[in-house]
Amino acid sequence: MSTICMSTASSPPIINYLLHLCKCTEHPYTAVRHMGARCLGVFSKVSTLKTMTVILDELLPSLGAMENDKKRQGTIEVVAHVIELLGLDLVPFIVLLVVPVLGRMSDPNQAVRLTATHCFASLVRLMPLENGLRDSPALPLHLIEKKQKEKQFLEQLVDIKKLENYHVPVPIEAELRCYQQEGVNWLFFLNSYKLHGILCDDMGLGKTLQSICILAGDHFNRDQEYKVCIWLLSLPYFVDLVPHRLKQTAAGRG
Repeated sequence: MSTICMSTASSPPIINYLLHLCKCTEHPYTAVRHMGARCLGVFSKVSTLKTMTVILDELLPSLGAMENDKKRQGTIEVVAHVIELLGLDLVPFIVLLVVPVLGRMSDPNQAVRLTATHCFASLVRLMPLENGLRDSPALPLHLIEKKQKEKQFLEQLVDIKKLENYHVPVPIEAELRCYQQEGVNWLFFLNSYKLHGILCDDMGLGKTLQSICILAGDHFNRDQEYKVCIWLLSLPYFVDLVPHRLKQTAAGRG
């Protein structure tokens, strides 16, 4: 079994090759991705701040590359090696890692999904140590700002009352009740972070209306973003059900 070693004296010139190692993690050959991930893990131990900044800025967004399984596999393997090698030194960066990793726990690729699940379990165990920890002055400003946003996400994830009210950007001929507004807020929150969830309630309490609100808002936002006409195709039953449920809700029965 081979071991990767590197002297700290040689790290300044070698660290310039971090971007090249990041490219290796999306290589079609598994062996190349694996060695690139291992090398980045070692660099994170030798030059933690600089390596983690490159990983967070250049590599971590690849977890959202749904069209490229190799990119996601290589990136999540880097995260796994970094967690293994850094240990407690990873604590200042946990918040910046846990949210992207959480989103990949439902990845369609089994390798990505399993590795992300193991990574998330390791990160969660370390998260209590992050509370009250001051950010390093050397941490780039954009990462400090991103860290605050991710902290807000985690707070909202565990406490739905902290979610802001979502205003549907298209006219809805119905007034949402308090519990229905909370449901819409939660659905919008999940949709914003590409997470999955199940909206459950008793029959007749407005689950269809809440789903219509978030679908309508999502289609409106996509239309504004891409400036294209988006057609909503539904089963005949659902087409008949939508106006019926809206009328019921407007009459106070939904």
